Amino acid sequence: MFENHTNYNCTVTLDDQTQYKIYANWMHNNKLDQFQDWHCEAGVTRISIDKNLNVWGGECANDHLGAMHTDWNLLPKYTTCQRKTCTGCTDDLLTKKWKQVPV
Repeated sequence: MFENHTNYNCTVTLDDQTQYKIYANWMHNNKLDQFQDWHCEAGVTRISIDKNLNVWGGECANDHLGAMHTDWNLLPKYTTCQRKTCTGCTDDLLTKKWKQVPV
């Protein structure tokens, strides 16, 4: 399924630690962007501000972080994705994601 792309902007690491250099939007275009219940750094490394000046974690708006005119903070470590699929936004697709390791 995965193969290295000539033009790439991210790395996918599989459970067996095999890595592939791919173009992030390729994952969206091939419906490989289903990260619901995965950990994600949206809100830690990426924010989005809407027209009402609300601050959200990532373009996906997974977490409301506050508003520009009040106090708001980046998430401390990560969030858990609530969406069925990731947005087609390259910034969100490039954000580090990982499955929770079973205990």
